[in-house]
Amino acid sequence: MRIYLSYFKIRFVSGLQYRSAALAGMITQVVWGILSITFLNIFNTNVMSHDNLSTYIWLNQAFLAITAIWATDTSIFDLIENGDVALEALRPVNLYSLWFIRNLAFRISRCLLRFAPVIITAFLLPSPYKMSLPSSPLVFIYFLISLVLTLLIVVAITMWMAIFTIHIKTSLGIRTLFMAIFDLFSGTNIPLIFFPSWLQRILSLTFFIGLQTATFNIYLGLANPLPTLVLQFVWAVILIGSGYFAMQHALKHLEIVGG
Repeated sequence: MRIYLSYFKIRFVSGLQYRSAALAGMITQVVWGILSITFLNIFNTNVMSHDNLSTYIWLNQAFLAITAIWATDTSIFDLIENGDVALEALRPVNLYSLWFIRNLAFRISRCLLRFAPVIITAFLLPSPYKMSLPSSPLVFIYFLISLVLTLLIVVAITMWMAIFTIHIKTSLGIRTLFMAIFDLFSGTNIPLIFFPSWLQRILSLTFFIGLQTATFNIYLGLANPLPTLVLQFVWAVILIGSGYFAMQHALKHLEIVGG
């Protein structure tokens, strides 16, 4: 465990060094948030209140480093594609756990650099762009727990991307496919509440709902916290557990191309 904690600390501190990039990203997220609110309000015919829609968008932008599938540590894919995964596999640690910790540290460090300025800006904006507070401290606690579960689910999914890359030796197609699917069905670009009701019911039973929609709905008071947290926990266990065993299988059939 000490090895994993040390590796987490190293990757976390490394991620905090990119302050200039974080500042540029923060400005982009604020501008994108304002544009998204303006655009979605055009189609928002009693689907969500203006306050809830604005808050949803700002939560999305503030925690993008946690919830977005594409905001992952791409150096892991480089290790697989250039063959250095062989050296990684020789380390006296479990490779799945090592890469999982690495992804956690990467996402948390990126989030810590950006989320506070975005949130502060969102609270200072005038209506209808202003962000709202949760209804109670207890709701906020549920939101934080759900956000942690979201982080685990997202990292588990990115680990599946790495597993598929081990099998096919290139990550471009896998990453493009995953980003297209998850940006659509996770609610990253368009909140799921704007989707047809039949599709919402299907997605509410899948891990897509746990990527950010469930978390943000808890904050907004649109979801029953306890059942939502249970659903997220179950999907986190399923994705992490299946990914762990899939990684062991992939490493047994690992082939290094080149030399």
